[in-house]
Amino acid sequence: MASNTNTINSLWGSLLIEELVRNNVIYFVISPGSRSTPLTLAIARHAQTQTTVCFDERAAAFHALGYARATGQPAVLVCTSGTAAANYYPAVIEAATDAVPLIILSADRPPELHQTGANQTIQQRHLYGRHVQWEFELPCPDFQIAPQMPLTTVDQVVYRARRAPGGPVHLNCQFREPLAPTDQTSIADMDGMFERDYLAPLQNWQARSTAYSHYGQSVTVPLAPDITHLAETLNQTQRGLLVVGQLAHKAEQQAVLTLAKQLNWPVFADIQSGLRLNSTLPTIVPYFDQLWLLENYQQWSVETVLQIGGRLISKRFLQWLTHHPPQQHIVIANNPERHDPAHTVSLRLEADLGHLMEPLLPQLHARGVETWVTELVNASQHIHSIVDQVLLSQSAINEPAIARLVSRQLPPGHGLYLANSMPIRDMDMYGAPEGNIKIVGCDRGTSGIEGAIAAAAGFAMGQQTPVTLLVGDLSLLHDLNSLAVLKSLAQPVIVIVINNDGGGIFSFLPVAQCDDVFEPYFGVPHDLTFKTASQMFTLDYYCPQTLADFTQVYTTALDHQCSAVIEVVTDRHKNLALHQTLQQQIVKELQPATIPV
Repeated sequence: MASNTNTINSLWGSLLIEELVRNNVIYFVISPGSRSTPLTLAIARHAQTQTTVCFDERAAAFHALGYARATGQPAVLVCTSGTAAANYYPAVIEAATDAVPLIILSADRPPELHQTGANQTIQQRHLYGRHVQWEFELPCPDFQIAPQMPLTTVDQVVYRARRAPGGPVHLNCQFREPLAPTDQTSIADMDGMFERDYLAPLQNWQARSTAYSHYGQSVTVPLAPDITHLAETLNQTQRGLLVVGQLAHKAEQQAVLTLAKQLNWPVFADIQSGLRLNSTLPTIVPYFDQLWLLENYQQWSVETVLQIGGRLISKRFLQWLTHHPPQQHIVIANNPERHDPAHTVSLRLEADLGHLMEPLLPQLHARGVETWVTELVNASQHIHSIVDQVLLSQSAINEPAIARLVSRQLPPGHGLYLANSMPIRDMDMYGAPEGNIKIVGCDRGTSGIEGAIAAAAGFAMGQQTPVTLLVGDLSLLHDLNSLAVLKSLAQPVIVIVINNDGGGIFSFLPVAQCDDVFEPYFGVPHDLTFKTASQMFTLDYYCPQTLADFTQVYTTALDHQCSAVIEVVTDRHKNLALHQTLQQQIVKELQPATIPV
């Protein structure tokens, strides 16, 4: 704990930060401000903290979110009073929806200044509504309050953020002036109480390096009868499907792989699972979404769907599930959320996957790969060849080919972050499954387009590896000032921006037929490029004109090992036509195929 604590504010600030560190919470994202001075000084002077300073609170929050996605551990957001904490809101909602741990330390004015018209004072209590796992109003530091109180409060904060399913927590910290330690004001002058007397109850805590209150970990495992019922259902199923949504970490991936090898059912792996781009499973069907382009497959049905993890990106999967619900739709997830938009779920188990496998696997019957499963895998492999033929046989640069090339070129240990709208969809549909990618970051809780650069930067810091971000032009414009973070980031982030001069995804929707309003209200062309912005933030910049150019400049950017912007200029109308051509070719070549039986 820092020794320069000659005011009660700075002492409490040091207690709070020291206890966070003792709980192994060490990454702090700070936005400059005055009221948060006691917190910022304590963080800056602590030998074990890691910090990033981000002047834009919205970007700071997404940066913390990206770090937490990569590590599974909460980052701490620190800001001043007023609207600063309100700018965290989009990322807080994303974290709450996607069960990502996050800790918010917002500084606040003291109670006597509230509702008085005092400057920079708003109602910060309950600021995030139901989107936090827990919140607490920390009183102004006071010698009449035992020093154990801020310590046990921090211990509760950390526990609530980590406790499954995880999510954001809010500690609103009120401070009276003076906010910074001064030579004129010392603890000895305040109420006649010396620091050593006030801290006397913490002698044992000061003598060790562990948290004041230890919270035991809880693991969620269903009751034995539920596990037996699950095993019996899976054993009795003749035609089953394993669907894998978002997985939080490698341990969950390994648990799913172990289960998949036991079941030998076809595996439909979403891009968020980390299995879509690199799995060598003999039963994986990477292009399952494209199979549903064919009428024959749209009529396909199975007895049991076993869905693990979060929601899937594929809209066609949801449509198929709605029109051909299985006899049993089983969902296993580590949170209590329903995630059942088609209302087909017949059994839901809340469980930690790794701990569930131990009692489940011995009860499952071993089975081989059946003919109908092989037919599905072969159909997917046929689509793989068609995608290469259509996308890579031309020199002209195109959006789905960029996703495909990135999935193949990304080196081992290099992270991938996908922005919403078209980038994540193109990678989910057309990414090559033979790459090195195991962990994929994305913000699909609410699928917003803000904060993409900041989140990718946080992801890079959490993984401690370089990261490639695939992002659209509007999304980059939303978060343009986060390019400032990249130039001083310890890990490089390569930003591949698909610039199709507007909202490309809307071209795929029925509203595109409304010629009188589409461009100004949905397409929203901006006529901007990103060269000068890259130069302003002193980032390397590339603008390839062909697919061969892209391959070369992307390789160069990877070799340089510094943050860069690669701008890929495309045409929205041509992009729509290419997607349609590709899908028509898939239907044409696979149409004679019958439904696997």
